[in-house]
Amino acid sequence: MPEPPILDVHAHHVGTDLVAAIEDDGSAHGVRAVRSADGKRRIDVGGRRTGLPVLPALSDVAARLRFMDDAGVDVQLVAGWMDLAGYHLSAADGAWLARRQNEALASVVAAHPARFRAAAVVPLQDTAAAVAELRHAVAELGHSAVQIGARVEDVGLDDPLLDPFWSEAAELGVPVVVHPAELSVPERHRRLFLHIVVGNPAETTFAAAALLLGGVLERHPSLRVLLVHGGGFLAYQLGRLDSATERAPENARPRAGNPASAYLRQVYCDTVVHSPDALRFLASVHGDDRLLVGSDYPFPMRDGDPVGTVARALDGDAAGRVHRHNAVAFLKGGHTCLSTG
Repeated sequence: MPEPPILDVHAHHVGTDLVAAIEDDGSAHGVRAVRSADGKRRIDVGGRRTGLPVLPALSDVAARLRFMDDAGVDVQLVAGWMDLAGYHLSAADGAWLARRQNEALASVVAAHPARFRAAAVVPLQDTAAAVAELRHAVAELGHSAVQIGARVEDVGLDDPLLDPFWSEAAELGVPVVVHPAELSVPERHRRLFLHIVVGNPAETTFAAAALLLGGVLERHPSLRVLLVHGGGFLAYQLGRLDSATERAPENARPRAGNPASAYLRQVYCDTVVHSPDALRFLASVHGDDRLLVGSDYPFPMRDGDPVGTVARALDGDAAGRVHRHNAVAFLKGGHTCLSTG
């Protein structure tokens, strides 16, 4: 039996068909393509402009395939750009934007079925709409996962309002990729690129703590969650989260019945940590069977050699698990068969 392909679980795609849909109909839904003062095209989502322009590499499939070939990546799980999540839009407008993104993701998968899988976008500001879009993306479009933000505006991922979404993801067996967005961060965080180099892993850590301490993973034991950017700061601060079970004030006591580490087997992390030592530590905390190759293509903080990063940090057996076998467990399900043929 041939070995499973090497899968990159952390990559972003904005299809030219999505941009065209926004240019044609987006203004009716609060979404516009605009030219900023530097002359570059950005997307205005409900009055918030994307932090970066629409990078050509987000849409250039030929360049993406060259990157994958050069990096030794067989298959890429493509997801939307979190700046386009649009959680502050109305439910109807958010549903429109999610559907257009999911159709664009399905299009690139259909054009290159041996090279791509897709992670759906859902309008989490309205859980009924999010559940409906998740069902459509999985059953009709064949998406293999779903990507959500680290929070929904000021609502944490453990909020009871989101429980129907978690129940549906668990019922469908769809793994959930948790990825921060950066549209609403204050300007003081944008200096020195802090909103990306510190803010993104910090938001991921908040999300992880909400899932672990807020009881989401306890209530849904079949859920599989991927935390990007190496899980943020979770591995380093896991002991602190465990201590909160006994030491937090009564009015802020974690709702999960066990310490955070009791639910860690439901959590996967990608390898985008930019340090071999950090990756080895991550493996020591989570287990190398819970690490997944990631690149964060095509953004500035991407790992340009994600397969080599793993090989340099971990020994042969562990690297082999991360390279080829862990993604099979993460993406198990009816629409997630991994094949290069």
